[in-house]
Amino acid sequence: VPLGGLNAQTAIIVASCIGDRSNAVNLLDRLLRRTAQGDGKFGVPPTHLVVISTLGTERTDKFPYNGQNLFGGKLSKRRDVEEAIIGTVKGRMPGVQMPLDYTIVKLGDIAEDAKAGGELSLMPGDVLDGQVGVEAAANVLLQATAFQPSARNSTLCVTGGMEAELSDEAWDDTFLRLDGPELLRLDGLASAVGVKSGDETDLDRRYDRLSEYLKEWSQQYEDGAKGTGLTTPVDVQPSKKYPSLAQGTIATSGVRLLFRQTNTGQAYKSKDEERAFERERSTPKKPASGGQVIPPPKRKATKEGGVEVLAELTVGGDLRVRARRCNMDDNVVVKEISEKTITKALEKGINVWIKEQNE
Repeated sequence: VPLGGLNAQTAIIVASCIGDRSNAVNLLDRLLRRTAQGDGKFGVPPTHLVVISTLGTERTDKFPYNGQNLFGGKLSKRRDVEEAIIGTVKGRMPGVQMPLDYTIVKLGDIAEDAKAGGELSLMPGDVLDGQVGVEAAANVLLQATAFQPSARNSTLCVTGGMEAELSDEAWDDTFLRLDGPELLRLDGLASAVGVKSGDETDLDRRYDRLSEYLKEWSQQYEDGAKGTGLTTPVDVQPSKKYPSLAQGTIATSGVRLLFRQTNTGQAYKSKDEERAFERERSTPKKPASGGQVIPPPKRKATKEGGVEVLAELTVGGDLRVRARRCNMDDNVVVKEISEKTITKALEKGINVWIKEQNE
């Protein structure tokens, strides 16, 4: 059905109705075929797969989800469905197969919005607990399907209710957490340092100070990051992210802490890479007309992940700091320990900055 953003063909899949991985694979095989229709027309396969799943599919070793998974392994089966769809999307061949995106939406038990246990909460991954309201679930699905690019190729979880309509700006800000995704967000910094409402001069001045502070804070990670507790060394680079009204910002600055490749990192080649390497090694290069040997093409550096720390001046007149993953691709191993070390140090550093600004 062409109900997605930019009239994308979207298929909504309910994981609990699929059964297991093999059923999911069979479904995708049929769904993604270009089928013949009447009058010489062909059906167009979907380009966006939206999966409605359940909280806890990635936490079957934790209470209460271990109990829910005890008989029949229903959460494990739903996780198998999720992984089959994610694997199918990531396994597409660029230039050969039509591009395909996925969105995994994990919902709590459905309830009336007034009884769903608080306001709407949306986070990346599988980290929330609780019920979700009918209106909240329906509106999140609508936003993820039709209006929020950051929902593409993301997994999100939703709890809480929605008793009042949210503005477009509020929805954009809610889904901004999927950008990266976010690892930490510190809002309300303008009021925390005493900026009065409407005082744009002071707001701009505090933003400049915050931006400069983050540059100074990042210097501790230079020259090997000794004494910071990081298990993976990083390279410090300026952020290349620009302000965006769609993301609610009018000024943005920051730094990127890019993890370096180590002996325990991506030291292995794929089979195709090894074959290419053997061919290069066994086949002598013909010299150019000047007699010089043609060097082999340089291998593209692999990504190792990283954390981007941003100071932002928002359209609502606030200051905030966000930490998000960066320098990622499908082959990067997420370095959760190093990420947590950085975000913990960042939160501590911002508390120091707030104290200094109020002295």
